[in-house]
Amino acid sequence: MTRRSQPEDFWARVTGNRSERNGCWPWQGAANSTGYGTVRYQGRTLAAHRLAAFLTGLIDDPAAPRDRRNTGFILHSCDNRLCCNPRHMRVGTYAENQLEAYGRGRRVAFKGSTHANAKQTPESVALIKDMYAHGVSQEAIACLLHVSQSGISKIILGTSYVGTV
Repeated sequence: MTRRSQPEDFWARVTGNRSERNGCWPWQGAANSTGYGTVRYQGRTLAAHRLAAFLTGLIDDPAAPRDRRNTGFILHSCDNRLCCNPRHMRVGTYAENQLEAYGRGRRVAFKGSTHANAKQTPESVALIKDMYAHGVSQEAIACLLHVSQSGISKIILGTSYVGTV
């Protein structure tokens, strides 16, 4: 859309039967690395679905909110990142979007040693449980491994690193 930045130019790159209320209207232009359509419009690069939401009056600004605590995020009911059908969109928060993504299986919560902030390995979890079973206190284990006693307690109680050993 470098030649003109008119709504007609944008909608010309959206396919699907727009008279059908329930079907997806896929963006046929460029997509970013996360699979969302991108478009140049009035000198700015925007997400295609956000521009569709803006052009149909769903949102007042086509730019994504900078603060994740604010509302103004576009949530897709169809889970199709290229869809520009405003009937498949609603305005919500970043937190709502993430909860929907986890709830629908589009994202997977990493737990235990696979979590990015994990401090323990399956081997250290086994060692913690073994040491505790043999009478070593949680405080002593925490001191030895340079972690908090509450972290050790969660491992022993099975609320953290569930399924590990």
